[in-house]
Amino acid sequence: MASVPIGDASLARLLDPASIAIVGASDNPDKIGGRPIHYMRRHGYAGTLYPINPQRAEVQGERAWPSLAALPAAPDLAIVAVAGEQAVRAVDDCAALGVAAAIVISAGFSETGEAGRALQEAMTARARAAGMRIVGPNSQGLANFGNGAIASFSTMFLEVAPGDGPVAVISQSGGMCAMVYGLLRQRGIGVRHVHATGNEADVSVAELACATLRDPEVGCVLLYLESLREAGPLAEAAALARARGVPLIVVKSGRSEA
Repeated sequence: MASVPIGDASLARLLDPASIAIVGASDNPDKIGGRPIHYMRRHGYAGTLYPINPQRAEVQGERAWPSLAALPAAPDLAIVAVAGEQAVRAVDDCAALGVAAAIVISAGFSETGEAGRALQEAMTARARAAGMRIVGPNSQGLANFGNGAIASFSTMFLEVAPGDGPVAVISQSGGMCAMVYGLLRQRGIGVRHVHATGNEADVSVAELACATLRDPEVGCVLLYLESLREAGPLAEAAALARARGVPLIVVKSGRSEA
């Protein structure tokens, strides 16, 4: 599969990374730390994979590394699939190494209450100070079927076969993201981008909408919002969509008692 140029420099390496580290990589493709490797090997990702697992010399046929610090170069993207304090340390290690962006799959942050929120905010502030972008935490991940960069653990890609096409689905909710993807694929509609932002400590749905709209193969963008932190990026996405003649369809979850 050909690599797809994404015009937004700050997010380009999230959607079109030349190299990806998987912290908490598993040899078992059914585990959260194993599924992205399985997907990327299966769907033609042409970049370099760096599985991080201090207990194994090899993970799913790829050379494994004991730590991020042991890598020969800083990867464009890191997937953080370890729990608790290990996740925070991994994000800090990524920032220190010069990783461009990290997808934090790990939960236990703002969705758990004030203590988790404080932990998330401190972690994000350190990443921002180092110039690193964060998707998540508590994110299902990002998937670009245009280039095989499937940095996601969604089981929906096993249940309903992927097929590249003109649609981008971007959601704060991983469940809604997977459901919309599944419904589209069951109708034979190709889906190129499937992105779930989770807690949105940093990168937002609207920012990813702007990035995907710079993919010339995208002809329709579907967004699901539970909350809107800033209107500016959404307005920018709307302007980009209008300029390209691409439908931008947005669903905002309800505010009623029901």
